[in-house]
Amino acid sequence: MIYLVAGLDRSTHARWNDHVMASHASVAARIARGRAADQGFDLVVAAVIGPYGSVEPFVADVRPAAQPRPEAA
Repeated sequence: MIYLVAGLDRSTHARWNDHVMASHASVAARIARGRAADQGFDLVVAAVIGPYGSVEPFVADVRPAAQPRPEAA
């Protein structure tokens, strides 16, 4: 499924958006954060919009797919 992900950079509040193909809205948000990071943005996802303009339910602030998870203490 293709999602439109829209958000802002944490430090500059610059707008960012991109179309992302993913199986679920939270996966689309994670991919988008990775893409934004590659462009120098620390993305806060504001909306994940699905087919026919449906706004997907709240998507937690997920870490980009490219970043490793922190080790458990």
